[in-house]
Amino acid sequence: MKKITIYSSIICPYCIGAKKIFEKLNLRYQEILVDGDPVLRNEMRVKSNGKNTVPQIFFDDTLIGGFDELNSIFQKGKLKDFLET
Repeated sequence: MKKITIYSSIICPYCIGAKKIFEKLNLRYQEILVDGDPVLRNEMRVKSNGKNTVPQIFFDDTLIGGFDELNSIFQKGKLKDFLET
């Protein structure tokens, strides 16, 4: 199974929504909070090709995108398949 990493913020409703999807499917993830940490925010920006918004979600080293992209995969019932390929 691919490793899930989510760059997020404590106050971001989309971050909360993304984590709820993972929790609903009992998927473990690593959360990296970028609140008030310019080094981590810059790390996220570099890895996500310049994106500044949270969440930024990765499966292994592949950028999935934000909540909308994750939710689209989830709504199609393909999230677990996507993580296993």
